[in-house]
Amino acid sequence: MGVSEAPAVRVRIAPSPTGFAHLGTASTALYNVLFARQRNGTFALRVDDTDVERNRPEYELLIYEALRWLGLEWDEGPDKGGPYAPYRQSERVDLYKQNAVKLLAEGKAYKCYCTPEELDAERRQAQAERRPYKYSRRCLIDPPKDRTEFAVRFKVPGGKVNFTDMIRGEMTFDADLIGDFIVMKSDGYPTYQFASPVDDALMKITHVIRGEEHLSNTPYQLMIIDALGYERPAAYAHMPLILAKDGAKLSKRKHPEANLALYREKGYLPEAMINYLALLGWNPGTQQEIFTFDELVRVFSFDRVQHAGARFDWEKLNWINGEWIRSLDDAELARRLQPFLPKLDAATIAAAVPALKTRMTKFSDATALLEYLWTDPTPPTLDSESIERISAAAEALKDVAWEPSAIHERLMQVVEASGQGPNKTFMPLRLAVTGKKISPPIDYTLALLPEEVAMERIRRVLGT
Repeated sequence: MGVSEAPAVRVRIAPSPTGFAHLGTASTALYNVLFARQRNGTFALRVDDTDVERNRPEYELLIYEALRWLGLEWDEGPDKGGPYAPYRQSERVDLYKQNAVKLLAEGKAYKCYCTPEELDAERRQAQAERRPYKYSRRCLIDPPKDRTEFAVRFKVPGGKVNFTDMIRGEMTFDADLIGDFIVMKSDGYPTYQFASPVDDALMKITHVIRGEEHLSNTPYQLMIIDALGYERPAAYAHMPLILAKDGAKLSKRKHPEANLALYREKGYLPEAMINYLALLGWNPGTQQEIFTFDELVRVFSFDRVQHAGARFDWEKLNWINGEWIRSLDDAELARRLQPFLPKLDAATIAAAVPALKTRMTKFSDATALLEYLWTDPTPPTLDSESIERISAAAEALKDVAWEPSAIHERLMQVVEASGQGPNKTFMPLRLAVTGKKISPPIDYTLALLPEEVAMERIRRVLGT
């Protein structure tokens, strides 16, 4: 459906620093950035750090680091400032209190003195009567006189809550089904349902783009905005959930792939991650699957975002990453490989790049492929036929120029003389030199080692 245009588009993400940076945070940030850049708008990073027990400063830094690795730079945020600072919710508590006081003064909220035990009893009673639970409003009707500790509870006005979702169209929720909810806890901190809409209003956020799990939160938050007399965002967009292979929502606790740092550690390119995340829930309507960030800015549209959850697919990610690896020129690929091959010098890495390019789906693959260069393998036990082929290869390699093309030519002569396929010669030779069945093409496998080292490993297997 069409997108509401605003004079100055402002979008945001509001992650919580309660653990590692989540793949879903990156996905949400990407869609926000694409929308903002299309419209010369502003992208703000707001940190939801009101969970005092679980928040950690180091987790906030992980969010910054992960988003910057992907190239998803924000225009305003805790580390940058901006016209609506501060951007940490823990530093905005006074603003929430002021807004809560306003609701109380206008009779749109009330003090709730109920204990957790009393609320649990209400819920159990509703369950026993097989009815949806709604708070009884006991503290609105007849508040206890002997208590001092209280939370602030919003008085739900009832009726219908309508809003525009850029993916799902016009949405309507029945507020009569929503019970009065807490906006300020007894510890003086706001709930998510209160802090988020107050911040969106005060920071002039025009479009709220977030995960589908927040769709049911939207009527709560719009009632808060309306009650406070603030201007609503022009539209919302609730992106499909990212699902694990088992179909469950991607979870920090259950699914390692939820950890954004994992992809950097394994050697996925940030360009490939952006490409993949864009396609995780959106399609361009064409056969094109490889996109640069600038291309995504040009073609992205909420019209083609799917409603259903998007299942994470390692195979698709590896294919996209492999395509991006092969798109790099050799010098750039060698530069990016260096952190993954700390035991090799730059010249060796550069020499290996042409062979690695077609065999890697991620940079960490290079470590396994080239491990034989710094690790002396255990000599394999081979049958007599394999020993015979290695012996013929060793003879052919005498006095050859020690570079891939010359080595390849000599070994192909051995293959032709044998009357068998290349693998019959190459596999035992590969095992002798690397101790593995998988390595770069055999000519590169040999050429990357110093000649005397390669020949010594071959002689060791031959027992000569």
